[in-house]
Amino acid sequence: MKNITRFLAVLGLLVLTSCSFFLQKPDTTGTVDLDAVFGSRKNAEAALMSCYSNALIHGLPGGLGFTHGTLGAISGEINRGASWHGTYTITEQGLNVNGAGSDATDRSNGSSAGSENWAKNWSVVRQCYNVLENIDKVPDMEQSEKDVIKAEIKALVAYRYMGMFYRYGGVPIITKTFEVTDDLTAPRTTLEETLGHILTLCDEAYAVLPAKWDAANNGRMTQGAVLAIKARTLQFAARPLFNATTPYLDNGDKNNLICFGNEDKERWKDAIDANEAVLKWAGANGVGLINTGGTPNTKAFEDYATATSTPSNKEIILAFKNNSTAQDYSTYVFLYNNCSAYWTWNRFDNGESGLLSNHIKLYYKNDGSEMSWPTFGEDKTPRAGAEWIENIENIEPRALADIKFAGHDAMNNPGDTKWTNRGWGRGGYDGKKGMGGSFPNSVGGSDKGQLSGERIKFYYKAGSRTWFEFPLFRLAETYLNLAEAYNEYDNPTKALENLNKIHNRAGLPSITETDKAKLREIIQREKAIEFFSENHRYFDVKHWKHKDIANGICGGSMRGFTFNIMDIDAAVWPWDKKYIESWWEAEYYRSFWSPAMFLEPFPQTEINKGTITQNPGY
Repeated sequence: MKNITRFLAVLGLLVLTSCSFFLQKPDTTGTVDLDAVFGSRKNAEAALMSCYSNALIHGLPGGLGFTHGTLGAISGEINRGASWHGTYTITEQGLNVNGAGSDATDRSNGSSAGSENWAKNWSVVRQCYNVLENIDKVPDMEQSEKDVIKAEIKALVAYRYMGMFYRYGGVPIITKTFEVTDDLTAPRTTLEETLGHILTLCDEAYAVLPAKWDAANNGRMTQGAVLAIKARTLQFAARPLFNATTPYLDNGDKNNLICFGNEDKERWKDAIDANEAVLKWAGANGVGLINTGGTPNTKAFEDYATATSTPSNKEIILAFKNNSTAQDYSTYVFLYNNCSAYWTWNRFDNGESGLLSNHIKLYYKNDGSEMSWPTFGEDKTPRAGAEWIENIENIEPRALADIKFAGHDAMNNPGDTKWTNRGWGRGGYDGKKGMGGSFPNSVGGSDKGQLSGERIKFYYKAGSRTWFEFPLFRLAETYLNLAEAYNEYDNPTKALENLNKIHNRAGLPSITETDKAKLREIIQREKAIEFFSENHRYFDVKHWKHKDIANGICGGSMRGFTFNIMDIDAAVWPWDKKYIESWWEAEYYRSFWSPAMFLEPFPQTEINKGTITQNPGY
């Protein structure tokens, strides 16, 4: 089979997503010619690859309710974007039942206030079941190959259901494509039933899938990927949002849609067992944490950057494979990188990439101690520019692999002028004292989050490569899942053992804290740092019911560092860090938060059909 990294070339070949609203009558106009699709291996494999693309894009631009934003823009990592972005609208008014993606073909309406496209889930599920139900028709394919494809489809459906599980709670369980004569009313199932459905799909897929594929098929579902889906699902099942006697908001006689109705410590044991199974598979199949420099790791920058940036590295369990170089709305990478050519400074002109100090302050100093940062509303006088330079020179390696800090060259591509402070075609501003809004990395002004820095994660040694393979499961998640689960299961020794695998790999000395509450906060902080910009934070903090969720994470004060620049001649543009006169922390905006937002809303168009029960508070 053609290498999966090229699967986007076949996406236009097939039209299998004919159901544009959930449980709407299927298309009967002849746009889906199943005999043609499953009349040859080539077309059938193209159909499978299309399922991969549409299922695994969940949570990425083009696969959720807002097109131009990323989940980091509504979870305290990066700026909210331009005023016409859905992320901006969410920070202003919260999630909205009229902006949650009622049309599977809608790429978000820009100003939509939804972070999830509900209907698209069902077009994807229908597409997958079309393959599952028809793959046996293919004449030039061995039955054993057909059976593996069926298992892959079950794994893809499980992945999509996993995403719906921690976004919505209980959802309808669909196990086949619908015919015109079918009853199209499918209500939500309980949280327990939805969980059971995901686990069943995982077990059925695991029994057939290979432990690993050869290089030509890298990126397809493996037993390890299925184990990772199962482990993440059980991790969310054990966390406080679902693992509770009463829900976050009362839902009347439908509470079992959004919580289990009891708090059971053994759910953490289930999560432990599932994550240990991932580690066991990894050890047997050449998958491992990248640490080439010992404990603490002396090569922390290179190893972490490789794990997050290099396609098909040994730490990746499953990635969203996309190597398109297109700079248009056809690729999630273009949308992720803010709708402009990657290599120009215009990539940053809407401010969406700008780092918030809310996130920057989570990083450790490179010796494991705490950094010293100015605090909005507390520091009376700005700090000297030399302190900014000193801070960046002493911040931990992961920060330098994640962020190009204000006035500094990016460290991820040394020697490549595109990645320097003077790269990407920056220029054209007059030099004036106090012009912080024109400081390098700050295109768009001081309210855009640009002043602090820009995201460079996923581009280590990328050169001019514009695409990246988004990591869906890295082995680092397994270790931090185990740290969290063991701590909640009252085994701090095992919790620290797994936590320090990641902390030490980052070049930092071992954590020794054993107090359960304090260790919980440390683990949550480690997860926020390690998985910056990987779509974890938004869901983690909600299911942890994080104490600061309304105070600088999803809601509350969103801040960034702001700079005064020395009075210099415009000819020296772009200014270097040496021209920073002073800096401080400023509040850019305040983000909306409501307890209703612990789970996503269903579109009002679905509620109006009288079958789906809305989540409480909307």
